[in-house]
Amino acid sequence: MGEKSVLDPALRPMVTTALAQPVLLGQWPEPLRKQWYAERRARVVSELSFVLKLGFALALVAFLTDWLIVRDLAWTSLGIRVATIGPVTAIGLWAARKGRVKIANTSAAVGLSIFGAVAMWIAAHGTAADIARYSMFVVVIMLAAMFVLPMSVAQKLRVALVFFLASSLAAFYPKPIPSELLIHHFIAGIIALIAGLLLAIRNWHLESRSFLLSLQLRFDREDLEQSNALLRELSESDPLTGLPNRRSLERVFEDEYVDRAAGATALLMVDVDHFKRFNDRFGHQVGDQCLVEVARELERCVAMYGGHVARFGGEEFIAILHEQGGRDALAIAEEMREAVGSLAIQTGQKKPCAVNASIGLARTRGGQSMGQLIARADEALYRAKQNGRNRVEVAYAAMDELVG
Repeated sequence: MGEKSVLDPALRPMVTTALAQPVLLGQWPEPLRKQWYAERRARVVSELSFVLKLGFALALVAFLTDWLIVRDLAWTSLGIRVATIGPVTAIGLWAARKGRVKIANTSAAVGLSIFGAVAMWIAAHGTAADIARYSMFVVVIMLAAMFVLPMSVAQKLRVALVFFLASSLAAFYPKPIPSELLIHHFIAGIIALIAGLLLAIRNWHLESRSFLLSLQLRFDREDLEQSNALLRELSESDPLTGLPNRRSLERVFEDEYVDRAAGATALLMVDVDHFKRFNDRFGHQVGDQCLVEVARELERCVAMYGGHVARFGGEEFIAILHEQGGRDALAIAEEMREAVGSLAIQTGQKKPCAVNASIGLARTRGGQSMGQLIARADEALYRAKQNGRNRVEVAYAAMDELVG
């Protein structure tokens, strides 16, 4: 059964109930039955095409049997089969390609019935032993059809009855076979019909249960994929600010910032000034809220220039962006510093409190790893703190910057 789009969650309890308390397909809830027929349709069309081709091939190969048993009628029977089963098969294959399952089913049934009728017509012209052989051959074909035809049990039963009726009528006209052999044919046919019907019912139940199990497996797979996505999100995001963490930013750097053909990559290390003092004065809850608001402002600034920002740890943040087309990283860094400085953090006191940030900036034209950029930006951040904080410092030029 082919994989489809995401399943309707409403089907899940229906599948669970149908598996726990096995019921006939007709007793399934309508949405579940619709899903069954929708997913079964493509496979049915494919199998019908195969059965139609196989049936016509067997009709041609049967010429060898006719030649060995009733040679005088071999060419006549071949002509009849080609002239009748050939067009019917062509119509069935056309219908299957167009997705018209009913027409394809009818073509398979008609072709099968013609095959059985021609076989019994030939048998009537042979000896008693020839009649017995053809009769057994027809019964085996009917039993095989009950097994391989991709139809419901009711459809298979109708096809088998039409097939048996057509082959039996051919045994009466134009040359009736002996009544004793005809009775044997009827008995064998009825036994095969009952056996085929029981086999079809069992296969139908197995097929429907396999469908339910496949749906359950797909639901379980969707749950697993969602759990994995959630775990991946949790492992790559900071639980406090909601920003990506360093691991996530490293992946983004490898995907989008390595081996840049044009322009430079800028990495910025941002540190909230005197955050420990702020945290001790107002408490960890206010300190956490401060980090959340700082993260929001940094993300807003960087996103305007197509960059990425993450929480590096504690009160430190890290951002990366492409510096080209008028995007000057130093100006963006100043914008980020001013945005943080404009925040008014509610502390529970009468007046909100302002915070500042120091920023270290490093550039590369593709010749450095993220680790190397972090080391250079961290060195610039250290100088920003040494030089009075609330400022931006640029890392000393690297070799790739000088060459570029």
